[in-house]
Amino acid sequence: MTDEEILEHDCDVLIAGAGPVGQVLALLLAQHGLRVSVVERWAQPYPLPRAVAIAHDVLRVLRQLGMGDELSGLLEPWGQDGRRFSVEDASGQTLAETTYSLDSESGLAQMSGFSQPDLEQLLEWRVQANPLINQYRGFSLDALSDDGSGVSATIRPHTGLAPIPGGQARTARAAFAVGCDGANSTVRSLLGSEMTDLDFSREWLVVDVVPHTPPTWLPYGCQHLDPSRPTTLVPAGPGRRRWEFMIMPRDNQDDVDTDENAWRLLKSWEIHPGNAELVRHARYTFRGCWAKRWREGRVLLAGDAAHQMPPFLGQGLNSGVRDAANLAWRLALLAKGAGRESLLDDYARERCEQVAEIVKETVAIGQLFCMTDPDEITLRDAALKDIGAHGIQQAHKDWPLRSGTLRDDGIGGKLALQAKVRTGSRTALLDDVVAPPCFLLLGRDRDPAELLSPIQRAAWQRLGGRTAHFGPGGLHDAEGKYAPWFERLNASVVVIRPDFQLFGGVADANATDSLIDDLAGRLHAGARELLTRGGAT
Repeated sequence: MTDEEILEHDCDVLIAGAGPVGQVLALLLAQHGLRVSVVERWAQPYPLPRAVAIAHDVLRVLRQLGMGDELSGLLEPWGQDGRRFSVEDASGQTLAETTYSLDSESGLAQMSGFSQPDLEQLLEWRVQANPLINQYRGFSLDALSDDGSGVSATIRPHTGLAPIPGGQARTARAAFAVGCDGANSTVRSLLGSEMTDLDFSREWLVVDVVPHTPPTWLPYGCQHLDPSRPTTLVPAGPGRRRWEFMIMPRDNQDDVDTDENAWRLLKSWEIHPGNAELVRHARYTFRGCWAKRWREGRVLLAGDAAHQMPPFLGQGLNSGVRDAANLAWRLALLAKGAGRESLLDDYARERCEQVAEIVKETVAIGQLFCMTDPDEITLRDAALKDIGAHGIQQAHKDWPLRSGTLRDDGIGGKLALQAKVRTGSRTALLDDVVAPPCFLLLGRDRDPAELLSPIQRAAWQRLGGRTAHFGPGGLHDAEGKYAPWFERLNASVVVIRPDFQLFGGVADANATDSLIDDLAGRLHAGARELLTRGGAT
């Protein structure tokens, strides 16, 4: 391949890793019209369960990809039938309990159980069918170089376990590259990005089971705080259950990860080969850490390549998909020459701050759950019993963004509300009506487009922004949720980013011009020139 050929971009974005985060990112980028290459060393998606919890805002991203109908049968909303999650002591006494709502800021169940292989198969079909995505399975990424105008990557055939001897190396050229290649990320290693590690490391055995009939004698979900072996039980999608057993020093380390040991541990829960199928068992080290640098020039990190966290809040995969949603619209603007480079710094800042907060909270909970000292346990159990349900609400919360491509107005950084709206004879969730990805200017009771000056209106159109409003000639608030939401925000008009995060808002609708001016300034290096050109058209 000649130097001249190498300098031409084969694609807009090269993604290392075809797990859920890499494939969601690829599909989001393709929605924006970008050409994407995905490099994955394994020939097929991993066939066994891993993540089992999916949050409402992440379902919202997947629905944006048109996967709503396909996903519905694969999900088990955790709040259905009022089922509860409990924290119990060694004797089985409930210390605290809570339930998950079937509603949320996204208009979807707060949290749902699912089987990751089912999700990955849906993503794989969509990636293979998308003409803008080229997927190179059976290839590993060996090297990256960034010359300031693009990234050159060396890839070579791979068996999944090791490079194929004598395999012909290829060079791929992209405008940007993203490492979604897992906890042992090659891209992170090539960047030389160190990890901030909270020094939390615990060995657990994860066991996935499909009971033959619903195990009505079991709690729906619980954290069993027995110091002899702390154990987690969670629903893992329709008909599936997951146990996580803490590995103890007394255990025979050579046979921990065996069928025999898995069944031995399940016996006390009355699960045995006669009433259940053992799908998988795997030994994991639960850690809490994140990359100190998420970006180096045109190369970025996302998903487990950028962060790892214990599973106690079920936020690992969810955080990775949030990375993808946050990054996709930024890369789309930059690849089209309509964005400023600082958008990538904002990505790193927004995601790192939020992830660090989640990891710290998850590790703090893990330290409580993993206690084995009798005196500490006595104090912990008393404290949990005292605070009751208030102590285990963290998995319900939405973590706001603190800084980045946001207005510092008390509105920016929050997740935008999605509720049912009616337009004509159709009633649907807001996203289904607006059909993202896009920037959305949403008015409380009048059309914000009518409030824009010609210059700002042209700038908004150039951005591909859309407008919607409630009231005459607009949407009808079918559930009565939007008026109180605007009231809580103290806003008349808000801007919603393509990742459903609020950029900001204004209390006085007549100040909408300033909102668009601020957005344009943060998105585009030549914002003032862009606005001037817009006004002249």
